[in-house]
Amino acid sequence: MNDQSTRGSAEGFSVFAVDANWPESRQVTGHGHNRVTGDAHVYLWFGSPYFDPQVQHLTVFSASSGNAEATEALERAFEIYCHPGEEPPARLPASEPVTITTDGRPMTFELWRNTSDRCWVARGCVDNTEVVLSGSGIEPSDLRLVRVSDLTSFSNPFAPLG
Repeated sequence: MNDQSTRGSAEGFSVFAVDANWPESRQVTGHGHNRVTGDAHVYLWFGSPYFDPQVQHLTVFSASSGNAEATEALERAFEIYCHPGEEPPARLPASEPVTITTDGRPMTFELWRNTSDRCWVARGCVDNTEVVLSGSGIEPSDLRLVRVSDLTSFSNPFAPLG
């Protein structure tokens, strides 16, 4: 996936995940790669195998820089986590900064919180990878993200990557 020598590869693209200390299940829930444009993305799910808004869970979306899917992932996360059942706002409201440890370094992400429950959405860029996080029941600043190159430890209800 990180083959940087061929046309259509996702130059500098990395997949990010929660570190190995995550206590719940880890799943690949979606991915894509456009060989013409080089755009690539991966969705990872951390939490109960069955969605329960009362249980700690997190999605991590990684996309190659400039990939339109990153904007769509942010919009979907914002609809689901910040305004469930409502029309999304015409533009995103003001965010607040949050520091999330990524590959051992503190990185600043934009954070939006749902004021009526424990849900939140965050967005950041790590080198050439855009990262969108959404979750509930865990503080984003408590997360430790790491690059992963092997997703075999994740359950995968979809076809293999690549």
